[in-house]
Amino acid sequence: MKFKQKWALVTGGSRGIGRGICTELARQGCNMVVNYVSDSNRAKKTVSELVDLGVEAYALKADVSHRAQVDAMVSKITARHPLDILVNNAGVVQFEPFLEVSMESWDLQCNINLKGAFNVGQEVARHMVKRKQGGKIIFVTSFNQEVPNGSQGVYSITKSGIKMLAKSMALELAAHKINVNTIAAGAVVTDINKEQIEQFPGLVERLEKIIPLQRWGTVEDMGKAAVYLASPDSDYVTGSTLFVEGGIMINNGMMINIVQD
Repeated sequence: MKFKQKWALVTGGSRGIGRGICTELARQGCNMVVNYVSDSNRAKKTVSELVDLGVEAYALKADVSHRAQVDAMVSKITARHPLDILVNNAGVVQFEPFLEVSMESWDLQCNINLKGAFNVGQEVARHMVKRKQGGKIIFVTSFNQEVPNGSQGVYSITKSGIKMLAKSMALELAAHKINVNTIAAGAVVTDINKEQIEQFPGLVERLEKIIPLQRWGTVEDMGKAAVYLASPDSDYVTGSTLFVEGGIMINNGMMINIVQD
């Protein structure tokens, strides 16, 4: 058990990649706080599954784009127990050609993905510094932090911003023994990708040709990466990105979000 008696907060932890990360951490003995924003039933189900794995777990509702809600959430958690691990996972994506991006879409993705990551990251880091026991902070980004996809520009911009946020935090928090890294996820089977597949016919076939390992990623793949970055095994790793994307970065051509006429 890598994380016995440890506590982790995972934002957006009730579904998709967040849920996969919660599960893999719990399998290694980590107690979990599952953050969610809307679906309480899904959050309760996730918590029940985590408890069945033999750890303590509970859910807290908070919109990470609202600082007051984030501060209240972290205060509630730290009043009950310390936080050893943070996984900043909450995020959204909207698929739009650049010339059609609205200010509403820009604000939504920037506020949740980038501002939300800053809000939670700063408040939890303050707790870790005050506690003087170090900690692990992980941001879930995407290979789009390095290369954009067509019709996915704003999302790619926010993920690139999170990469630099993590590097800046890693630099300043190293003296406090707080490691900060990112997981750059590839194409992973989640609700978001179901929408993507519907919007861009032929996407599955294109990805199978582009990804060297010839398969989509799974939430379990991302969870196992999080276990590594949250554990003592990564104590000498900070300010880095772990690419978990099946090799897509070594192939050429990221115009995967296209529709053939």
